[in-house]
Amino acid sequence: MNTSLPQSFVDPACERELLAACIANPGASSLAAEKVSPEDFGVPLHGKIFRAVIEVLADGKKPDEFALDNKLRGEPAYDSAGGLHFLIEITGSDVSFSRPSAIDGLAESIKTNALRRKFQQTVNSAQRRSEDPLQTVGEQITDLRESVTQLEDESEMSQRGMIHVAEVTRELGPILTRLSERPGEMIGFSTGFRSLDRVSSGFPPGGLTVLAARPSMGKTAFALDVALRVAKEEIPVAIFSLETPRDMLQLRLVCRHGRIDLSSLTSGQATDEAWKRLAPAIAAVSQLPIYVDDRPRPKAADLRWRIRAAARRFNAKLVIVDYLQLATARGETRNDEVATVSGELQAAAREIGHINGGALLVASQLNRVADGERPRLSHLRDSGAIEQDADAVWFLCEAAGSRPGQLEPFGKELEIAKSRNGPTGTLHFNYIGQCMAFEEYA
Repeated sequence: MNTSLPQSFVDPACERELLAACIANPGASSLAAEKVSPEDFGVPLHGKIFRAVIEVLADGKKPDEFALDNKLRGEPAYDSAGGLHFLIEITGSDVSFSRPSAIDGLAESIKTNALRRKFQQTVNSAQRRSEDPLQTVGEQITDLRESVTQLEDESEMSQRGMIHVAEVTRELGPILTRLSERPGEMIGFSTGFRSLDRVSSGFPPGGLTVLAARPSMGKTAFALDVALRVAKEEIPVAIFSLETPRDMLQLRLVCRHGRIDLSSLTSGQATDEAWKRLAPAIAAVSQLPIYVDDRPRPKAADLRWRIRAAARRFNAKLVIVDYLQLATARGETRNDEVATVSGELQAAAREIGHINGGALLVASQLNRVADGERPRLSHLRDSGAIEQDADAVWFLCEAAGSRPGQLEPFGKELEIAKSRNGPTGTLHFNYIGQCMAFEEYA
């Protein structure tokens, strides 16, 4: 760590006090290791000593001065500081080693200083990049967002250490009270489909639901149908349309709401009745709390930032991403890239869950599925990380027995292939392709 940073961001006395506590009381090391890492120490030698403490404990030994000296001997910074004499000097300080609250306080102070130093480095780096004429402003903003997001992740992780279940119960209390006082209430908010709510418990706070299907199977239509139903309950919805331009997305929402034949409208063959229904449908959809972002092929970290911003700025509780494979990320292979995107979306779901109890619905492509073959989790395209990261996976497919050219409405099936909050199974819908509407079976 660069100790040329402002001294207010490095507290050697605090670091030595924590080291003294860890050496004198091995139990303190476990408490400290929960909150800080060797890299968090502002004095590099202190970080090396803390790492040695952890390694000695891992070997099943007591981290006293002599065990640490054996581990550190030969390290230039340690030898030049005085070696064993330096360790004895640290442990000779008058420190209260028994109080966990004292250990927590020291560790928290060290972590806070580390985050301040990293923030200062981020600011300095952004300043240097801003003077680079070869880098666009957009690239500079994206890099800065990625750095800030990493800092936010580290800060949140340091605040969410291990706690006793009694504290978790206190957090759970308000949720259980709400469920007991309102019969029929779910932990999450409704999907707009009663049959789906019964098996999924709605969209749970912080949940990541993946809606997967082959191309042209109706996953965008289903996602937009859900968006309309949720928004009609005055729950704000944000749609990140990575494939469809926002004007066409709006037209699809309008046609779905007004039961207007989209293809006849776009081909210039709409009836007078369709034109009559169009204006009221536009007015109605325009009043709904739906927000659209159609910027194509975003970087995964940038998309995560935008999702979090939508939750804060518009209070968007349902965020829809259409679709996952169109976001980009760094990676040696396509599998690595998609795994990074999936991980960022999982983190975004957790973040909006903390912000406003929101949830994320993400459309995903499937690998090629043979005709007549039912989709499986292994068909999720490009990466097994999608299956691992998702709290629920829904497959949209044609109903058994359906055939090409069948008169509408025809059957669609939504298979709940994975669910952390309820059972799996298959739900049946009628699909009206002209206006891309889904209806539950009576």
